[in-house]
Amino acid sequence: MDENRYGELLKDIRPRIIETAEEHERLLTVAENLMEKGDALSPEEREALALVVLLIEAFEANVLQEDDSGNDDQDSEESANPAEPHIALHRLMQRHQLELDDIAPVFGNPHLAKEVLAGTRPITRGQAKELAKYFQVPDKMFRDKES
Repeated sequence: MDENRYGELLKDIRPRIIETAEEHERLLTVAENLMEKGDALSPEEREALALVVLLIEAFEANVLQEDDSGNDDQDSEESANPAEPHIALHRLMQRHQLELDDIAPVFGNPHLAKEVLAGTRPITRGQAKELAKYFQVPDKMFRDKES
């Protein structure tokens, strides 16, 4: 990876902690534009995409946590943490106009894929690697922070 090129790309993207709906929307657009490149993404763009997706997921997890604030703290944590990888998967599927059956082979069957998309089943490291290969993105987009 060319650090200078990566720095220039970051200067153009201006990634930062998302605190407003406008910034969230701006970074969603940046991520979508990068994802549209598919196989043509450079290593620097892949790394920038991973960073932008992490920022988006952190914001969305925080919003989910605020929405669940009426629940017990433990329930809030459980609903926010697994949401990150399945939200990334859901967004990529939408972007590529994929259905459940399109990704089911990665998980073994449609039932397991449905559980992952619902956020009730975690994505394993092996599945994260397969999804990353399929979507041409870093596998860390599909892993929980603990793994």
